[in-house]
Parts: sequence; structure tokens; C-alpha cells
Amino acid sequence: MAAFRRKLLGTALLLIFVSGPLLPKAFADSSDPETGRDIFYKHCKACHGYKGNGKTFAANVLNPPPKNFTTEKSKKELTEERMIHSVTRGRKGTAMMPWESNLTEKEIRSVVHYIRKELMKILK
Repeated sequence: MAAFRRKLLGTALLLIFVSGPLLPKAFADSSDPETGRDIFYKHCKACHGYKGNGKTFAANVLNPPPKNFTTEKSKKELTEERMIHSVTRGRKGTAMMPWESNLTEKEIRSVVHYIRKELMKILK
């Protein structure tokens, strides 16, 4: 019986891992910094880079290049509201796609809070 349960759990976890993007929107608690980090690494890192500085392969092929969150200019220009809007609706004229059909409002707020706190070092 225990072996069957382990096999069933393993199959369920594999299905979740493989079909994750096809699953319905997941619940996220915007107060959980791990949620924002996980979303960033899963969906944003490829273009914005591990450190949020936009230094990726994508930067070489996208025009305009992905936003570098670590510059002083970005820290001044990118309000929390603007970032939430950009993640939700995307940015015309850029490769930034809208995430409103893939992420919940709480997930979007969570990833924006992660970017602002951990990558941009904005502590408010």
C-alpha cells in the first residue's frame, strides 16, 4: 500500500511539473516572498536575467532590450503601479507580454514586490 501511495504521489508531482503552464491560475499570497521569487525565476529570468539586470541572450536579440531593473533610472521611473500594469497588460512596442491570463493578481503583485525588494533594492 505504501509503495502504491509513493508511486501515485510521484505520478501526480510529475504531472504538475510537466503540465504546470497548462494548469489554471495558482493561488499566491503576495506577502510570501518565495512566491514572487519562484514566479520571477520561472517566467521573467530568461529576459530580465538572474539579477534583474537584463544581461541575457534575449538582450542581444530583442529591440528594445529587456528592462534592467538595477539602474538608478529604472528605480526612479518604475513605480509599483507602473510595474503591476506592465506585468498585467504587457508593454506595447516591446517583447514584454501580458501575464494577466497566466498569473493571478496576487501572483503579479508578488513578483513585482520581489523585483522591487530583492533586485531593485527598494525597501518600501
